[in-house]
Amino acid sequence: MRGEIRPAVLSAVAVCLVMFMYAPVAFADNLPGNFTGSLFAGRARFDSDIHYFDENFRGGAIGYDFSRKLSAELSYSYMRTEENTVPGRDVNASVSIIRAEALYHLPKIKSDLTIVPFLAAGTGTFVFKSDREGSSADPDIAVDYGLGLKWFFVHDLALRADVRHAIGFKQIDDSYNVLLYYFGLTYEKREREMAAVPVEAPPPAKEIAPAAPAPPIDSDRDGVPDDVDKCPGTPAGVAVDKDGCPKDSDGDGVPDYFDKCPNTPLGTKVDANGCPPPVKATMTRQGSYYFGNIYFDFNKTAIKPDSRPVLQNVIEYLDKNPEVRMEIQGHADIIGMQGYNLKLSEARADAVRKYLVSKGIAAERLTTKGFGVTKPVASNKTKAGRAKNRRIEFMPIQYE
Repeated sequence: MRGEIRPAVLSAVAVCLVMFMYAPVAFADNLPGNFTGSLFAGRARFDSDIHYFDENFRGGAIGYDFSRKLSAELSYSYMRTEENTVPGRDVNASVSIIRAEALYHLPKIKSDLTIVPFLAAGTGTFVFKSDREGSSADPDIAVDYGLGLKWFFVHDLALRADVRHAIGFKQIDDSYNVLLYYFGLTYEKREREMAAVPVEAPPPAKEIAPAAPAPPIDSDRDGVPDDVDKCPGTPAGVAVDKDGCPKDSDGDGVPDYFDKCPNTPLGTKVDANGCPPPVKATMTRQGSYYFGNIYFDFNKTAIKPDSRPVLQNVIEYLDKNPEVRMEIQGHADIIGMQGYNLKLSEARADAVRKYLVSKGIAAERLTTKGFGVTKPVASNKTKAGRAKNRRIEFMPIQYE
């Protein structure tokens, strides 16, 4: 029957409250910051103040969990129905319902099932569209309230039942009632519960053995308990000493897992990479060494003779520090095609490697890489800046 909406709402509210009051409860376990999604179908009942027949509808909703209890949800529903403004002449029509609601989740019901009741309230609009000639979409502002239940039959997936009492406003002093009740499916990521550990019955009193001490806590799993670990945040897999701190085999202050020169003689001054810094070079922001300009002919890979003093400094450094391995890095300016510049920077880095190997540096200590125009150190808008960007740098690297 149309026009008797409020008693139906009150009955649904009463049923849900009784279920809530007489079941064991626990806190809701929504995950704040997660989105939810729902699909549903139901039926709308219009009261006699509006000339539309009751009809089934379908729709969907997206939501967002602000906290373990409070969520927001935006939903859309649609139905095809009939308008009966003229007795005996029903006209096809449609109704679209858009709602924005706040959902407050009550403590969940703990039984063999996991059921989460919630209260809802919000606002939205009813858009009525009749197929009568000359009619147009007629949107009405509405407010709604109600409640629902989610039954999580698997951990993050729930069957859902909702009921809403909506009050639409054609004008400030002209309102009508709509009852919406619907069922659907909701995906909502929730906290995982720790699996219960079965407890065995204790043996007879005469056989009770002293309780074993609890194992020490080792948060970073480095083998050193937290109560004596002086470096409790050690990355996983890093070798540590007896104090739980990363090992520093050569005693240069740089841990082995980060040290690119792990066999530096004791007392040697080292840089952030754990390598002895060259006297005749500067260190870049990226931790590489720049010994000076190495010149090439335009668009060529042949090293010009006036580059040899710089390369000699590189050779002397590598001779004095046989534990150091280097990646020779080629860079280019922005003039020309980027793909071509990348290949040219790789070829020039390889030319430097071949030169150093020819002067007695072991080939396995040297690798090459071209960066093209991707890492400029100066503006490419000036001639002086482009000259700085055409460069060769040397980056210490770890032995594999």
